[in-house]
Amino acid sequence: MRQEPEGFPEFWGVWRPHARHTDGRGLARQAFEKHLKDGACAQDMIDGAKHFFRTMKDRDKEFVPLCATWLNRGAYEELAEAERAWNERVAQRQQQTSNVVTMQVVLPKNHFQRQNRA
Repeated sequence: MRQEPEGFPEFWGVWRPHARHTDGRGLARQAFEKHLKDGACAQDMIDGAKHFFRTMKDRDKEFVPLCATWLNRGAYEELAEAERAWNERVAQRQQQTSNVVTMQVVLPKNHFQRQNRA
């Protein structure tokens, strides 16, 4: 069995659920490895793929490019930064709401009924 480049199993885990049936792991692995050798960061490719699929509209899901084609276009380069910025915003929102206390008030059954005033 061929040794997979570092980060590829995680990348393929993101890509595979959305891939076409003709999208092969072997070509994807070769493209991933080529980009690593050319100086790309594995985490950039992983984050780029996450952002690509998270922001994809339903009507575009049938037009997912082959993984190797997507990698060779360098599409992950800008998308990786966008994914990290989005994750940062989500983390900030969660932190802002982490100190919110949920309160529950029990009201009588007839609380919202109009009262007859004579």
